[in-house]
Amino acid sequence: MEANLIKQARPPQNEFSRRLLNIRNRMNERAIDILVIYSGPGSLRFGQRGHVMYVSGYEPYFGDTMVILPQDERFETLLELDEANHFAPATTWIETIENSIDHVNTLKKYLQDKKLTDQKIGIVGEYSMNPLLYSRFQKEIGSNQIELASDIIESERAIKSEYEIGCMREAAKIAKKGIEAAANFASPGVLEAEIIGEIERVCRIEGSQFFPHYTMVISGMDQNYVRWWWHCSKRRLKEGDPWLLDFGTMYNGYCCDISRTFVLGSPSQKQKETFEVLRQAQEAAKNIVRAGVFASEVNKAASDVMKEAWGNETWGIGHGVGLEVHEWPFVGYHRITHDEAYKDTILKENMVISLEPAIYKTGVGDQQLEDQFLVTKTGSERLNDIPQEIIECQ
Repeated sequence: MEANLIKQARPPQNEFSRRLLNIRNRMNERAIDILVIYSGPGSLRFGQRGHVMYVSGYEPYFGDTMVILPQDERFETLLELDEANHFAPATTWIETIENSIDHVNTLKKYLQDKKLTDQKIGIVGEYSMNPLLYSRFQKEIGSNQIELASDIIESERAIKSEYEIGCMREAAKIAKKGIEAAANFASPGVLEAEIIGEIERVCRIEGSQFFPHYTMVISGMDQNYVRWWWHCSKRRLKEGDPWLLDFGTMYNGYCCDISRTFVLGSPSQKQKETFEVLRQAQEAAKNIVRAGVFASEVNKAASDVMKEAWGNETWGIGHGVGLEVHEWPFVGYHRITHDEAYKDTILKENMVISLEPAIYKTGVGDQQLEDQFLVTKTGSERLNDIPQEIIECQ
């Protein structure tokens, strides 16, 4: 019974088959014989847990884990577990499984056992590796055989299947229940932490496996307080307070990322006007979204609305969402030039991106509006039906 429940929570085998076919086609285009796919346990930085989970179904729990994926299907795929060795066979389709001892030696033994020489080996997830480990791969396998290949998995993960999109829709349905619970629960004297607890309690019951980033409840108008959003939780709400919720849920490993603005009572006219600008900014960005446009164009559309209203531009209006709450593509992060992950990207059909305009204004408080949108050939589709308005807590 328990194993069947685990199997239901992992993607169906035809989904893994689709992924492997696409990945192997990309390997063939790059003349890569072996892909070493490396992941660490969950982290707020992209790519830490998702790569191995994407190809295998196995999620790192404690320590690092690795998949050895050959381009030639005649050779078996190997999964090396993390150091905790917490493993249920029902979590993965891979049959050749080894406990974690030494990543480099595992690869060397694999190549020796298969009598594979002079193989071109692509490394995926090098940004989560200890630099000493990557140096060992180069030294002990051969630097002429090793190349960086994270883009193969990143590009594949960025374009979502029908199964993945369905999971994200379900995650958003759960999040909607959390938002409704928060609106009903909030009242004068309640701690931010108590609202967080109620949201997560309800979402767990509704089926959320996890919360992919801090469930953030930020109240009041003190800018010095709200700017420390990840430490907020100890303030008690007062009548008339604005407060902001930014959180995500997870269904079958897939995330949503939602933000809504609340008021304990009725919003002021100024608060309504400010939120309307955010709504128009998100709408302007949404209207630009379609396959073939640059992510920077989407960011500019939202920024232009906010600049016209308030005189200041904005950047980093959104990001991809999937197995992780922040993944490819990144929308408006191209000003970060030292990391290729943030480069400007042409949007493709079936990418899923978050659009999240936000502002703090004196006399208004912290406001944000965040939703996920599916990129289509001709436009976009919002993946939830949560009302886009200031939520009044009476």
